[in-house]
Amino acid sequence: MSHSEKPEQGSRGLTRRQLLATVGSATAMMLASGAGTGWGTASAAALPGAVQQESPIWHNVKDYGAGNLGRTNVDDAPAIQSAMNAAVRTGGIVYFPPGTYYLNSSLVLYSNVKLLGASSQRSVLKSLQSHLILMVGNGVKHAEVESLGFEGTGNLYQEVFADPERAVHLKDCEHVRIRDCSFSKITNGIRITDCRHVAVSGCLFNSLLSAGNDNEGYGIVAESGEGLRITDNRFVQLPRPCIYLSAGCSYSTVSGNTAEKCKDAFVVVSSKIKPCSHNRIEGNTASGAGLAKDETSCSRGILLRSYSTDNLIQHNVISRAAFTGIMLEGEGTAELERPAGNLISGNKVDGAPEGIALLNSDGNAVTGNDVRRVKTGILLNTKGEGSGARCRSNLVSGNTLFSCSSAAIRLGSARCESNTVYGNSGTGNGEALADQGTDTAKSGF
Repeated sequence: MSHSEKPEQGSRGLTRRQLLATVGSATAMMLASGAGTGWGTASAAALPGAVQQESPIWHNVKDYGAGNLGRTNVDDAPAIQSAMNAAVRTGGIVYFPPGTYYLNSSLVLYSNVKLLGASSQRSVLKSLQSHLILMVGNGVKHAEVESLGFEGTGNLYQEVFADPERAVHLKDCEHVRIRDCSFSKITNGIRITDCRHVAVSGCLFNSLLSAGNDNEGYGIVAESGEGLRITDNRFVQLPRPCIYLSAGCSYSTVSGNTAEKCKDAFVVVSSKIKPCSHNRIEGNTASGAGLAKDETSCSRGILLRSYSTDNLIQHNVISRAAFTGIMLEGEGTAELERPAGNLISGNKVDGAPEGIALLNSDGNAVTGNDVRRVKTGILLNTKGEGSGARCRSNLVSGNTLFSCSSAAIRLGSARCESNTVYGNSGTGNGEALADQGTDTAKSGF
């Protein structure tokens, strides 16, 4: 059966009376009176929300045989899938009571179904085998996954697989929401391919695993698609980028996310052929809280690479990045497929070798940012020797720069051409403006 086919319908849904009996008399009184925590919020004590007559049927996975044997070598996937299949017809809610559910095969998500756990720490889906994708959705519309934990085997393998271990993979989906979930002891979190209007919010990605392979250790990867919302997630000690937009992913929002003690970049936007454009990267924080003297929050805070155009990078806080707070980097061999037309505004960068860097980038605006305690505050430069090794027509204006030990603003090459620098301010810098560019328009610094 393909992932897009609908399964046979089941008939073991919970009625309202059965549901109230399941959650206990005290909870039943609360639900019947209309009190509760709201339809979309999980409570440790009760199923969420008031259950009305018109509510969809609830399907408790334990009623289908999941998690009842208490043995870690038993595959709960068939029983859980039966509950999910039964929910397809009614647009029902599949409920996971507290417990660990072991999977030896992938769960298939369908349209108009909501999966709901007691909390991401109490209702956990755990893999029994290496390189398993715990949940897949193909062509799904209007589905939700909420308050579930996803765990891998916790083991690393040297073999390289085309589809490595992953918690969730959505392909060609619309209006799917994943929220308040956790991802740990697994090599990859979520992959979103050719999707529209998918939201990932309030999730925790903690200590994902990587054996050093290029396709392991990512938090959220979005390939192509548009209208995505990646908001208010927390990433702790990830070995690869936390959020990665690629292959023309556009018109999406990345906001309110936090990175802590991560080894690679926080947010990456990168594309080779089709531009990643009109994305809004706003209000994210690479946190320096709790870092030891030699620790960093990430390698680079925000990285726009190759064909990234017309994106907004605004009001982000990047503290103690290992290399660069915000970086735009084009390839020296690419004349057109390069960072262009991006606005970098109102960001705060503190404690990195480079604050904001533009390499082989054209027509970008760097305005109103605050950069402190770095070596070079704002750098315009070239990289490589090809025809695309130019940095042209960028605007650097209205920034405040303090304690930049080498230079507040540096144009590092004669191939930095026709850039405009004016109206910046700050004190305690090695040099205010170190200009080796060509035809730079400047007034003051």
